[in-house]
Amino acid sequence: MKQIKKGVSPIISTVILIMMVIVIALIILLWSKGFIEETIEKEIAGNIKRANEYCLDVRLKPIINKDGTFGFENAGNVPIYAYNAKLTESGSGKSNVVKISHENGGSVNPGFGTIIDGQQNYDSYEQVKIIPILLGKTKNGVKEFECPEKNGLPI
Repeated sequence: MKQIKKGVSPIISTVILIMMVIVIALIILLWSKGFIEETIEKEIAGNIKRANEYCLDVRLKPIINKDGTFGFENAGNVPIYAYNAKLTESGSGKSNVVKISHENGGSVNPGFGTIIDGQQNYDSYEQVKIIPILLGKTKNGVKEFECPEKNGLPI
């Protein structure tokens, strides 16, 4: 007589398959969680919108003085918390991004302007672009939101 070898019972194999599906689902969930950003909201005059929507409302007006100093005026109604100045050198085409933080005078309220200090003469740059950084609220507190470069002001 031949001996018949028994395999795993159908109940145990079903439990193992269900556990494998749950583990794979958890791995995918934790992996995809890194792609989802936390929403940063900003409130201006009672209107609450996502910070990236306010980037479209930022209105900056360039300032270029005769002595070569340069800056911008906040001509809109969105306060700027800080900003990045993307400076492209003439000739070499190298770009350098300088962050002007809130602590270093980067805040520019509507109706006010600022001159970018500590930089060379405006004529030594091929292009200068101001990229605003807004301050918004999240579930965990207050957070900075850097507007996309396409919303920046070329001076």
